Amino acid sequence: MIDAVSLFVSSITVLGVGYVVVANSHDLVRLLIGLELMFNSIFLALVALYMVDPLIAFGVTIISVLTSATEFIALIVAILSIDKITRNIGVDVLRAGGESS
Repeated sequence: MIDAVSLFVSSITVLGVGYVVVANSHDLVRLLIGLELMFNSIFLALVALYMVDPLIAFGVTIISVLTSATEFIALIVAILSIDKITRNIGVDVLRAGGESS
């Protein structure tokens, strides 16, 4: 049986890999992959926190899968919109709110 400590270690490892991917991303697709890794590492940690009650763990898993899928679809739509406008998915085309080109 998997114990909570190994789940926390796995979660921290996946979170670290996500940080490295986000820090080294040069396009929006890699940025999306890194953000998904970070997002899913949090839910891996939540599963470890709720190991005492399988029913709660199942509920948290269902909610996390639906939330992750919704967030993933929204980010894909944002990437497609940026690609349609700029014909480029590089991170350098992104501007902070209110910045002029």
